[in-house]
Amino acid sequence: MKTPWLIQRCELGNGKLKYDYMGSTEFEVGDQSKSLKRIFAQGIETGVTTINVESAQTTLSAGGGMTSQSTYRQFADVRVYMVAGKGFNFADYQTYLQQLADHKLRLQEGTYFDYRVKAQVGNKPELRSFSLTNAWFDFQNDVLWTLTEDDQKNLLSVLEDIKQTWASK
Repeated sequence: MKTPWLIQRCELGNGKLKYDYMGSTEFEVGDQSKSLKRIFAQGIETGVTTINVESAQTTLSAGGGMTSQSTYRQFADVRVYMVAGKGFNFADYQTYLQQLADHKLRLQEGTYFDYRVKAQVGNKPELRSFSLTNAWFDFQNDVLWTLTEDDQKNLLSVLEDIKQTWASK
């Protein structure tokens, strides 16, 4: 498994998987379709993993004229629903998803995954352009993922449609 570098932002809806414009030519050479062909050849498999994200931060001051403060951070588990080819190691990929959520993985282009995960646990991120991104595609490692089980089911349906369309040509 390669350390992710090229992750495609996607919008999943209305029976389609739309790729967001990423701004780099690496995303425009057709590697996504090559990855899908590899996934289809292996057979589609689903997996679920959990990442841990900060859900709240509270700073409390001691009373009675004292100046000490304590900051408490709360964390929540977020489930990530994945689709890949059979034999993909979902457990190993969890480390990369955690790094993405923590904004600690350097990529060619931003994924907004960290913003979506924060929104999932109730935080209101400042960035608004992520709002349509609800699926991601690491086409170097042949894995797609989303943050809800319903979106995973929709993703499976879309991928099956793509597979059938390609098979009929």
